[in-house]
This record gives sequence, structure tokens and C-alpha cells, in this order.
Amino acid sequence: MLSTIWIRIGFLLLLAMLPCRPAGAETYDSFPVGTLSGKLVVQWIEPDKFIFLPDKDVPLTFTRSNGDKIVPGRMITDGGSIPRPLWILRSYSPWGYAPAFIIHDWLFAMKQCRIEGYARYDHEQAATILAEVMKTMMELKKVERDTLTLLSMYAAVNSSIAEDLWNNGPCLPVPAASSERKPIAQFELSFE
Repeated sequence: MLSTIWIRIGFLLLLAMLPCRPAGAETYDSFPVGTLSGKLVVQWIEPDKFIFLPDKDVPLTFTRSNGDKIVPGRMITDGGSIPRPLWILRSYSPWGYAPAFIIHDWLFAMKQCRIEGYARYDHEQAATILAEVMKTMMELKKVERDTLTLLSMYAAVNSSIAEDLWNNGPCLPVPAASSERKPIAQFELSFE
């Protein structure tokens, strides 16, 4: 337990050394809680590469506290882009905060593929929205409340490295034939 704490502190210090955008003093309380609903369905393509398949009847939806509604469309995803060495830590699984990662990946896909509505968001807002979804999951007790994980993931996705990916990342088109395959994994969210 103690070694896990030191690993997490070391990771947070490493993140603090990344060139980040100037930011205020973000705390857990800085991020408002929204509303999550719907189903999260992914289809395996190859190792670490999946297709998010929106459910036509009950789509994954995050409604921010300001009323902004985000409903991800079909896209390529890897879950959370967590460096592999950190997967040993329970809170840093690439699927541990799947709804937050899918919402965040959708904002990136919107920007990179110029999907309608992409201009409403910038890199910093995408990082904030990831933190809002994570906090919503924590407050609803869908995952354990973990302030350090929320703040370290926020710092990572708000870094200049992530901003460069936001500005210069490629549009990843979804293979057309993928809809003929059955989803290999399906997760249904019940947040009401």
C-alpha cells in the first residue's frame, strides 16, 4: 500500500514536470458534476484498438452542469491512453474510467475529423470535461473517489504534449466492415 502511494506521488511529480498550459489551482472541487447515462459498447479490432459503437436506443451521454450535452459517435479508441507501465496501478487502467475516456476521445475525434460541433471545444475544455466525467463517476460511487487520479489524469490531458496531439493528430476513420462484426465487449451504464 505504501509503495503504491509513493509510485502515485512520483507519477504526479512527473506530470508536474511536463510542460503544461498555465492553469489555475485546480482541485477536485474545481470540477462540477454532470449527468451520465446510456450504454458503452466497444468492438475489438486488434490489440489496444477498438471501435466505440453508439447504442441507437440508449446512447452514452454526458450532460455537463451547464447543460452542454455530449453524445459520442462511432470512432476508433484505445480507451485511456495510459502509459503501459502505469497499468499496474489499479486507478490507471486504460478502461478504469471508460465513460470519461470515450467522451474525451470523442472530443478529439470531433476536432481531428472536423465533425459538426468541433469548434465549440478546445484542448483545455476537453481536459476539463474528462475531469468532470471522472468526478461524476466518483460522486455517483461508480468508482472509488480518488482525487489524486483525477488531478493527475487532468494534468496529463491538459499538457502541451496532449495539446500537440489535439492540434496535429490524425483523423482515424472507422473501418466500414466493422459494423458486420458482433461487439466483443459491451458495458451498460446505469447512472440514474
